[in-house]
Amino acid sequence: MSLAALKAHADRLGGASLRDIVDGRGPALSDWVFSAAGIELDLTKQRLDADALASLLEAADSLELAHHRDTLLSGGVVNPTEGRPALHMAYREGAKISGTDAADLVARTQAQTREFAQAVRSGTYQPSGKAITRVVNIGIGGSDLGPRLIADALAEFADGGPEMRFVASLDPSDLRLAVDGADPETLLFIVASKSFSTQETLMGAEAARAWLSAHVPADRLGGHFAAASAAPQKAAAFGIPAERVFDFPDWVGGRYSVWSAVGLSLEIGLGPDVFAAFRAGAQQMDQHFASAPLAENLPVLKGLIDAWNRVALGYPSRCVAAYSARLGKLADYLQQLEMESLGKSVTLDGAPAPTAGGALVWGGAGTEIQHSFFQWLHQGKDIVPVDFIGVKRHFASADARERALAANMAAQGAALLDGRQLSEADEGELASHKSMPGGRPSAMLLLDDLNPQTLGALIALHEHKVFVEGVVYGINPYDQWGVELGKVLTAGILKGETKEYDASTKALLDRTGFGGW
Repeated sequence: MSLAALKAHADRLGGASLRDIVDGRGPALSDWVFSAAGIELDLTKQRLDADALASLLEAADSLELAHHRDTLLSGGVVNPTEGRPALHMAYREGAKISGTDAADLVARTQAQTREFAQAVRSGTYQPSGKAITRVVNIGIGGSDLGPRLIADALAEFADGGPEMRFVASLDPSDLRLAVDGADPETLLFIVASKSFSTQETLMGAEAARAWLSAHVPADRLGGHFAAASAAPQKAAAFGIPAERVFDFPDWVGGRYSVWSAVGLSLEIGLGPDVFAAFRAGAQQMDQHFASAPLAENLPVLKGLIDAWNRVALGYPSRCVAAYSARLGKLADYLQQLEMESLGKSVTLDGAPAPTAGGALVWGGAGTEIQHSFFQWLHQGKDIVPVDFIGVKRHFASADARERALAANMAAQGAALLDGRQLSEADEGELASHKSMPGGRPSAMLLLDDLNPQTLGALIALHEHKVFVEGVVYGINPYDQWGVELGKVLTAGILKGETKEYDASTKALLDRTGFGGW
């Protein structure tokens, strides 16, 4: 992105009162609120005006954003370091994709997972003569965060399916808690790993198999496992029959994989119809992203605004405040989606990136977070844009608690915007302690209601806005080489190959008596 014009706008607006900017929108205030696929994006409290937004859209045109978007949606290579397309959208309900092989694989896999999910849910699948009552997903990163978020968010829509539990940590207590109180003969473990070699997932699967072997005869063990993987041979070697290894192709990134066979635990626990509605909502946002003008396009606008806050205004982080208990894990999910995608410092051609990459993303669920880090947001030295995510229905709910939840969300946005200035005449020597500077920008994402369709649309919106930011920064949002180094060093430590390690790390291993394997 050429920064000259944007920096000029940032300098012009940086010292202005945010309240004056917002009030100055006048009758045009409604022009800063955009809607699609059951989601409303309110940008009225952002630190930019019509001229700055016009410059952002001009920058998008100069970067050929529409062309890059079309390349993504048509199955072109958008991950050049690995020579791959990003075809996670092919799994959305009703998606139209190019490439017969991809289309056939998606159709085949979806038919297979639906059939298996229905067999488990109906009780006809009985590996040890009993119906499955609990499904345990073993995975990490996108193979865990996505299913875990969706399971929580859509729990109210589950229709009599097995209970869902999740294992991600190497800490043995994670598995113990997941199987606690269960009849081993009614458990199904789903191993979600593209390579079927991810350390945390493979060790978790091995521990689950060892635990189960104490309760289930050896010839039945395999029946209690299924997998989502691109390595069926490794899954077979583990003991999972081929008919229960569902394709997880290499053109689906882990953090974009919840739509694929990685969502099998959801298809079983929530039901195939709920999972299909979730994917259909995402497809609605895909269609909006593909066809809406850039100036009215929710993912485009959100990506450009986040890039503006990061690059032009220099805000290093963004807070996600979800005002719904069911979205309690949304910040964790978006943290991985955005930071693993945009945490890069080189451009597509390997040159140093001329701008900062994506922001640090963090947050939690309101109103609990108002009693933890909101103090820092209001009176800390750093300015952090906040994304408020809520449910529009709550504002007019008959339930006083839902109305109070909505009121709290609206009040926090107003407080961050306006702050409070108190005079010493009124407050004495405590005036400065009780004052808040305000001027903190925020955006609001309102779902018409929280249901499978709007949740799917919300996640797809963020997937696409990450792509938009990747274009702005000139980086590849679909690789994650930074994850690999730690894996290599871990393997060296476990093998005792630490000769080249730094003195501090070697001293730590000596002091703690670490013995490797």
